[in-house]
Order: sequence, then structure tokens, then C-alpha cells
Amino acid sequence: MKIGNRNRKPRGYVSYVTVLSLGIVMLLLLINTYKTSMRSHETQRDVTLRVDYETKEEAVLRAIVPITANRAMMCMQDQSNEGNNSYELRWQRIFRAAIDEANGSGSVDKNVLREFGLEDALVGNPGDARIYSSQTFWAFDVRNRYAMPGINQDFGIGFPPPLESVTSQVNDRDHTWPIISSKKYYGALAAEKVGAAVADYPQFNLIPYPRIRFGYAKPGEPFVAKHNWWSFRMDLAAHQRGTTDLAKRERDFVISIYEVPSQLAISAEAFTVLGQHADGSDWENFTIQGGVFASRARIASGLSLERLSGRHGVELAADTVIGDNPLFGEDTDTTAYENGEGGGIAPNPFAPGVRESYELAHGSFMPVSLASESGRAAFVPINRGVEFFDRYAHDPESNTVSPTTWNEYSVGALQCAMNLDITEVADADSTFPSEITFRYFKNGSREELVIDLEEGDDAGLPPGYIYCADENETVFFEYPVDVAYGKNGEYYYEEGVTGNVTFDNARFGDPLVGTFKAGYYRPSFPFDLKLLHDTKPCLEVYPERLPEFLGQIGADGPEVNHSISVNVDYVGSAYLQKPSIPCTELDYGVILDECSDLTAFTKGFSLVTNLRLYIADDFNTMETTVPVGSGLASPFYPPCSLFAPEKRYGAENDPYRLRLTGQLGSLAGGGDAGTQSVHLLDLKTATETEVGHDKIEVNLSPIEHPAALPPVMMMNWLVVLEERHREHYDSANETP
Repeated sequence: MKIGNRNRKPRGYVSYVTVLSLGIVMLLLLINTYKTSMRSHETQRDVTLRVDYETKEEAVLRAIVPITANRAMMCMQDQSNEGNNSYELRWQRIFRAAIDEANGSGSVDKNVLREFGLEDALVGNPGDARIYSSQTFWAFDVRNRYAMPGINQDFGIGFPPPLESVTSQVNDRDHTWPIISSKKYYGALAAEKVGAAVADYPQFNLIPYPRIRFGYAKPGEPFVAKHNWWSFRMDLAAHQRGTTDLAKRERDFVISIYEVPSQLAISAEAFTVLGQHADGSDWENFTIQGGVFASRARIASGLSLERLSGRHGVELAADTVIGDNPLFGEDTDTTAYENGEGGGIAPNPFAPGVRESYELAHGSFMPVSLASESGRAAFVPINRGVEFFDRYAHDPESNTVSPTTWNEYSVGALQCAMNLDITEVADADSTFPSEITFRYFKNGSREELVIDLEEGDDAGLPPGYIYCADENETVFFEYPVDVAYGKNGEYYYEEGVTGNVTFDNARFGDPLVGTFKAGYYRPSFPFDLKLLHDTKPCLEVYPERLPEFLGQIGADGPEVNHSISVNVDYVGSAYLQKPSIPCTELDYGVILDECSDLTAFTKGFSLVTNLRLYIADDFNTMETTVPVGSGLASPFYPPCSLFAPEKRYGAENDPYRLRLTGQLGSLAGGGDAGTQSVHLLDLKTATETEVGHDKIEVNLSPIEHPAALPPVMMMNWLVVLEERHREHYDSANETP
């Protein structure tokens, strides 16, 4: 019997070709998906690495700015070229210090990891590795150097105008160290690229202000400065390219140190209150043109300024006008400002969004700025404080990297061509000087004239007369002197004589018949000793007499001997004391007299002293010819500057009214010096009374051309790091 299974299905079959084909397709899709995922991961990795490197680069670049300024200063200081000192100041070490300060070798600072207990964590970022400056930074021109200095050749498009130097100490070292020196100057290579004739203005010229947010001047417009610069190439990823496989990230930069003479209407390295006196009353008769700089500033109600820049902070009253409009533009939302202490709405230009709104609305940088807002830039006032006034506060410097020493560069008293010093008193109890010394330039070398004020004086003679001859004797005087002939309080005088003088009755007459007489002399100098108010010994300086006197003694003229320091030699004398600052009544003073006509000083005139300065006459009120090609307006006055810790107006008599024109400044230190504020228009007379506020008229304006710079001035550095973009290249500039 046969039993069949009717439910049995026909046998099927498997096509190996179909299965294999389908498997291959699926595998290819899987591989493609994997490759796409891997490419996505690689892209994310590259993006992450690039962001990491960009963050590191920005931190390193910001660190380079202050480090470069600091090392450039140190290159000018004593023994900077000694051993390890000089090594640490090299460009290589500047870049190394910037990498370390920016924590460029790691994505997370080790201290941060330690705080979170992750010091043993494994960091998988291949960019975290020791960065060597030799692999990361190099000069455009020579690979084994770190920076290319902008001197002695035309570097073409994309580079600033070059400086020149014929000094080997500059030319041989500027590749290795950041050299700032007066031995660098503008020459023929920059003749068509700066705004004034380089033959007339080699040290400081008219150049464009960089386009940065710090508004010491208006971006792009000419200001007075000297532009030192160095260029370098950077690739922060080069050290790990074998691991990261990132494409080259070479970027080109120019690091600049602008030497900026103080040129604004007001420049103060202090907590400065503008628009208000110390007693709370407002300034009355004043105009201020151009910008204002103060390390820290408080602007009183109602004041209007074109620009305001600071370092440590700015406080503005509610109705302050900065720029064209109140509150930085009529379209500005006043709710963006913070409430002031008085309860009203006070403008806060640094509140979030205010600056951005202003720049968007106006297409320009906001006219209120702080140096800290400028990114890769730093503004550094070169302020030595009270040391600026005193030649004797500084030891000689030697073995410096730069041929210009720091004290020569930053101390005004040391920059003066002439020196007038009180060098001796008779004994510890004496207050009246017994010796003064005058130094000046003659044929390019410094000469010295020592004046003994107490040798052989006689009763009845004015102070300073010295015995030199008996009756009928002849004395030869090689420089101008005042002479006296007589005895016992009876004398005849002649002033300003030179050559042979015979002291007899035939020349002078007989002041005391029947008495054997004598001859006396007193140097007829453009300075004198005087007792102010019959009590305070002072040196009185007569600038108008200086040019003629310089000619009589064969010295270089006032175009060379254009500045004078007045100090006390407390180092070389056992009896003289270092002057106090603030000044006391026990200190000597300086009286400035016969100083209204300074037109003989074709390069200007400066006086620097660490004593209280009494301005006894009109100062620099005679106009002179406007310098050719300067474009400056008439009337033009010789550029002058007066530096003293304290100024008093008047001497024996107090002035009724004061009119000040030009620039005002303060060397009071520390822009963050607490509540101690400086009020620039709180002025005093010689009798220590305050000048009436309604008797002060002030017209302040900026220096707009190097022809208006005085011989001695305050200096600032503006340090800026800018990228040189590839679109500026041409074939001549391209480097492999």
C-alpha cells in the first residue's frame, strides 16, 4: 500500500550568484557608509584641531604684544648684553615665552586638570605636544632667523615704510633682538611713503594711525610717530603635522612698536579729572581740540571732547559729549547705559553691545576707548615719574643690546643739551650755593664751566662777585663778565665785558678817593642767583640771553643747545641734599624770566628741573615763521616744553590772569592710584595762593606735525600685531 503526502511542497533552490551579488552590494553600501562616517570624523577632527590651533594662535599672538614691549625696554637697560640676559631677550625667547604664557602646548591647563582631579587623564588631542619656537616661527628672508627687521631695504607692497640705520649695533642685532634706538631714522627709502620731509624730520614723521579700536588718534589719519617693525611667519601646527596631517597653516605677521611723542591736547598718566576743579566748580574759559588721553579719567558734566582714550578706566557724566553727538549718537538706546551714583542715567560706553551698536550705526570706531579693548595692541606710556626730572637719580648704563640706553631714552633731564647744576655750598649750614656748573655742547662735544661764587667776595658787593685783581692790574676774561672796581662798599660797575680789563681810575673813575682799591668780576651768564621773597635761594634762568652767550663762548648755537636741565648735584657734594617731591621751602627753586621771545631757538626750547619752577614772565608769546611745507596755521610759536614737579605762576608778583595755549600733561604716576586725582587747571601763584578760576583761559590743541615737537617730550609706545594677508603679496615679495 502506498500512502502519499499531498501537503508536500516542491523543492526550491538558492541562486548563489544572486546572494553573492546582493551581499556585495550590501557590503559596498556598508563600506561607503563607513567611509562617509570616517570622512565625517576626519572632517570633525580637522575642524576641532583647527579651532584648537586658532584658539592657541590667538592666545599666543596676544601674548607676543606685551612681551615684545617688555623685552625691547630691557634691551636698552644696563648689562642687557651680558650672558643669559641677552639670550632671554632674543626673538626666539620672546616667542617661547608667548607660547608658554598662552599654554600653547596644551588644550587644557595642567592646573585646571589638577583642580578637577584629572591630572592623570589621558588627553587624546594630537595638538597637545611641546611646541618649539624654532619650528613655529621664522623670518621671511632667512629661515634660521626668527624675525625680519624693517630696516635698510624697501620691502614692497604689504609692508610699512622702512627705517634706516648706519650703526652696526643696530644692523647686526635687529634680526635677533627688538631694537629701539635713536640710531634708527627715516631716510630716502621712506621719502615717498611718509607725510613730511625725511631730511627735516628723520626721527618722527607723519604716518597713518593703525586701524585699531584704541583711539589715541583717528584710525587711518596721519599722526606723529616713528614706526619700528619686524615681520615673521608662524605655523603653530608644524610641530605635529606628521601626526595630525593638517595642511600648512602658515600666517604672516608684522609686529610694530610705534614711538609716539605725547601730542594730544591733554596727556596724563594719572587719575585725571577733566572739566572740574578740586573744589567741585566747573572749568570756565577753555577749549579742547582733538583727543585726550589719561590712564584713568573722570569727565565732569557738560564737557565735550572729540575723542577720549584711557588705560585703566573712564567715568563719564550723564551729559558728556564724546564725538559728534551726546551719548555717542542720537540713535543710541540710552537703556544700554548703567545708572550713575547720582541716580541719573550715566553713559557707559563699555556696556555690552554699546560699542558694536555705535560702530554699526556710524561705520567707524567708537570715540571712547580703552587699550585693553584693542586685541593685539597695547599702549605703553613711558613714564619714569619723578625720575624724569633728575639727572642724578641714575647710574651710568653700559653693555646694552641697543645703542640707546633706557635712561637716555626715558629721562627728560638726561636728554637736555645744556645742564645747569648747583654743585656746592660752603658747609653743612649754608643754604646759598657757593658753586654752580654749566655744561653745553661745543663742536659736538660737551664742555663744562665751573663758577665759584664765593672766592674773595668783599663787603658791599652784590652776591656772586669774585676778587680778581688789585688796583692797576689787568685781567683777561675769555667769556662775558660783569666787573666792579672799588672798596669798602663804594664801587663802579661795567656789565658784559670780555678781553683785557685794567682795574684803574682811568677806566672806571675813582669811587673812593685816597683808598687802594681792587677789581672784582661776576660771570655775566644767562642765569643768576636770587633770593625769592628774600628767603628762598633760586637759580634764575634767562632763555633770551642764551643765544648771544653761546656765541660769545664759542659754543654750538641754539639749534643744538636747545634745552636745559636744572638740578642739584647731591651725589657729588657732601652738603647738598636730594630735593624733595613734593617740594618744600627748604629746597631750591628755579625762576624762569626773560622768556617771552624764544624765536632764536629754531628747533624749540625745553627746560627740565626737579625743583619748583616759578614762571616770572610771559613765556613763548612771540610768533615765528611757519616751517616750510608743514601746512601748520599761523600764528606759529617755537615748540617749547616745561617739565617740573611743581609750577608756580609769577615770582615777586602774582599774575592777575593766566592764558595757556598748547598742551597740558601730568607725570603723576599710576593711572590706578586710588582716589588721588589730578586737576590740571588748579594752578597756584608764587605766594601759594590759588589762581582764580575765572582768571584762567585755556586753549588746548594737539600737535599735528613733527615741526611742532619740542626738544624734550614725553614718549609713549603703541605696540600692534597685524596680519599680513596673502592678497598683499606680489611676485617680488613672495617667498617659498
